[in-house]
Amino acid sequence: MATLSTQFGKALSAVEPDEDATHAQDAHVQVPEVLEGDERLRGLGVDPLLIGSYKRHVSIKRVKDVDVFARLTKADGSLRPGAILDHVAEILDAAFPGNVKRQHRSVKVDFPDYDLSVDVVIARPCGDHWEIPQRIEEDGRARWVETNPTRMAELTTEANKSFLLCDDDEDSGVYVPIVKLVRQVRRTWVDDQPGGYYFEVLTYHAFQVLQPDEQTVAAYLTCILRSIADTLPDYVDEGPVDPTLPNKTIKTKATAEQIEAAADQMAKAADLAEEALGEEDRCVAAVKWRQLLGTTQNTAIAEDVFPLPDYCNLDGTTKNRSVIKGAPAVPAGQDRYA
Repeated sequence: MATLSTQFGKALSAVEPDEDATHAQDAHVQVPEVLEGDERLRGLGVDPLLIGSYKRHVSIKRVKDVDVFARLTKADGSLRPGAILDHVAEILDAAFPGNVKRQHRSVKVDFPDYDLSVDVVIARPCGDHWEIPQRIEEDGRARWVETNPTRMAELTTEANKSFLLCDDDEDSGVYVPIVKLVRQVRRTWVDDQPGGYYFEVLTYHAFQVLQPDEQTVAAYLTCILRSIADTLPDYVDEGPVDPTLPNKTIKTKATAEQIEAAADQMAKAADLAEEALGEEDRCVAAVKWRQLLGTTQNTAIAEDVFPLPDYCNLDGTTKNRSVIKGAPAVPAGQDRYA
């Protein structure tokens, strides 16, 4: 069984958003300053909060957008979603002229120098969670709909503490790394839709149902991909349950045909992962893992995410690894417990 733990560690580093994270943090600081400086929003108790994959530490290279959850803690039932979105768009356009777009459920601020954008989502209280604007398709008007994005961040943290590579190491949480790798597999194998958050939810449910207790990243990724492939066909007509609102399901822009196509692709990806995991030849396995994870996307240069061990050729054959007497190095170990 070729788990190639060292290479998986490097693969995870390859998909880290690094420079994007710095830019995202800078952009996130600028936008809330404008919101908190507006008199009307202050009267509504504006309390901006970073949400989304970047906040949950599951984003991968590249980060193209950052979500700001603009909670209006004092807003009541009289607040009209369309009107408040118009107001937010107006004040942001004054601060970032020419780079603001009023959308159906948010206001988008572009940061061309960073090649990313900030989506400002307005929210008002709804019991112990929140409501955000959403357009009604029939007449194009906006209404309030329930959401609870802060809860997903909490669930992510809890899951990462529950699933560990080393039982005696609380810092070996494997849930977040697997979400990142699943997102990379989706980018490699699925055409556009369903999106990354949809697959993150499928990953969360797979962990909760399977309660996996594996010893390597490779084994965790393989069993989770198989679970996703097996369950995706069940969601052609209606999405999976929203982990943050159990009485709701996840919505997606994907059509039934797109979900069926994604299910077919993920089945192929799961097959490939199982082949790689079961492969005894480490170089053959490495080539299959590389095919599974593909290349970085939306980057200046697309680079392979999964590096081959230095003793492997690109075609999966093994280089001459003979140990010469007096040589400063010996062939690489099996990496089974890395």
